[in-house]
Amino acid sequence: MKKRMAADVLKVGKGRVKFDPEASEELFDAITRESIRGLVSSGAIWVEPKKGVSRGRVRQKMAKVKKRGKGAGSKEGAKGARRGKKTLWVNKVRALRGRIKVLRDRGEISGKVFDDLYRKIKGGQVRSLRHLEGMIKQYRR
Repeated sequence: MKKRMAADVLKVGKGRVKFDPEASEELFDAITRESIRGLVSSGAIWVEPKKGVSRGRVRQKMAKVKKRGKGAGSKEGAKGARRGKKTLWVNKVRALRGRIKVLRDRGEISGKVFDDLYRKIKGGQVRSLRHLEGMIKQYRR
């Protein structure tokens, strides 16, 4: 009964509640929740740590599985099925916009050139960062 009450007070299962055998007198006298709490603070009652099952073997197996089947011959589905066209577009546009913002902040391009390039990026006229650098060189001439 005391073990059940202690488990309830400590908010754990009965199996994790342990009693100190030397404090059997105090344990025998404890009949209220308050007295159980007092014994917990004095160390006569304590909670055993949780035991778990190691996931080390599973982790090891998953590492081997992840290494396999990444080559060109293992890829199934169209190019756009593995990575969507929109995702590629968003990544490219973010990279391009980030680059022209840095160049504007450094003073390497003017605000007018920035606006022009920003619109070209939005319109899909800029293919890549290298293409963007080439366009910027044309503006500098």
